[in-house]
Amino acid sequence: MENSQILQLLRSIAFIIGAFLILFGLIMLIPAITNKYCGYEWENFLAGFAITCSFGVVFTLLGKLNKLHSTSAIFAITGCTWIASSIFAAIPFYLNNQSYSDALFEAVSGITTTGATIFNNIEEQSPGILLWRAILHCIGGLGIITIGIAVFPLFKVISLNNLLYSEYSDAIKKRLPNTRTVVIYITGIYYSLTLLCVFFYYLAGMSLFDAICHGMSTVATGGFSNYNDSIGHYNSPTLEVITIIFMILGSLPFLSYLKIIRKLDICYDEQVYYFIMVVTISSLLTCFWLYQNVDLEVPLLFRYSTFTITSLITSTGYSICNYINWSFVSVFAFFLTFIGGCSGSTSSGIKIFRMIIFLRSIRNYFRTIINPEAENKVKFNDKTLEDNEISSVFIFFAIYILTFTVSSIVMSYLINTDPITSISSVSATLTNSGPGLALLHS
Repeated sequence: MENSQILQLLRSIAFIIGAFLILFGLIMLIPAITNKYCGYEWENFLAGFAITCSFGVVFTLLGKLNKLHSTSAIFAITGCTWIASSIFAAIPFYLNNQSYSDALFEAVSGITTTGATIFNNIEEQSPGILLWRAILHCIGGLGIITIGIAVFPLFKVISLNNLLYSEYSDAIKKRLPNTRTVVIYITGIYYSLTLLCVFFYYLAGMSLFDAICHGMSTVATGGFSNYNDSIGHYNSPTLEVITIIFMILGSLPFLSYLKIIRKLDICYDEQVYYFIMVVTISSLLTCFWLYQNVDLEVPLLFRYSTFTITSLITSTGYSICNYINWSFVSVFAFFLTFIGGCSGSTSSGIKIFRMIIFLRSIRNYFRTIINPEAENKVKFNDKTLEDNEISSVFIFFAIYILTFTVSSIVMSYLINTDPITSISSVSATLTNSGPGLALLHS
């Protein structure tokens, strides 16, 4: 890159970060008003608003929007925006008598929809703090850059089509409207699902405030709850069914919803079929094990197994029971968190479509060993994949497992604790599922 190009990139990054910080600062007024109305301390959010917007204005004035053509520039903008947003999103937590490291952890956990928390007693927190956590999930669930493209269509960033479609449909690319239209549709679908979730939660007996917070957290598959016992606080089968439905809806490809709305084609997606099948079979297997090993009534066993498996495989992290001491369930669930939901959803993990391609590639490999004349093509959604597409899946697996391994070793060195705690804490954050197999204290 030439010096002029680097300067253009830096000024573009500064301008976009500034625009997002102004938006972020304005959103902080929502929990500020909430706390003011409810009689809690609200000055921390007002201070966060002032600081964030001030920096936003400075960055915007220093920056200048330029046309960027390289993929590396897109990744630079994305990474810098996420980092800056997390740093400033932590301000209200920090001013709420938390250390900045704890505040930053909570902010990053919210924006990345991980759902791990530093609060030991969530129910003691103010409504504004609880709402801010949920808002961070809501923003992060859709993807802060994606929202930005819809809100700020003046962003003159080229080459977004490939980046956007690789996120929303890694394996297939169909004829769709322009990028901005796609993002606007997906944003509308996302917030429509969130409003529906809030509505059904409220009908099922949640207070309006709890319904709003949990609605944003559920569709984002984040997992932040207003209670220490998570959804188990309500002990309501109706609420659990609603939660399961919207966790699954949040884990399906949002591009499929768009296809249905635009009537582009018959919306069949293999990953949806296999995702539902994995959730169903895993839930039944867990229920069968619990039936043999835990002295509980069958309806309760079914509730526990279905909710727990759905929550973990969608990387949401809600809970209605303590499954850590259920040996098979805890180990089985640990590995399920790596699978995740579908491509182009709010869930995390490796994603179902990669698992399909990975397993089919292995099957073909052994098939050709046995019969060298056998067909060695890997198909997904009736499309024959190119070698570079298959290679990218294997490279992703390798990087993912390598990251998990190295992080687990580093974590065990830093916290000097048992292997289960080290490994599960890394798994909980890497898969964005939130809960681990042991308790960690800050």
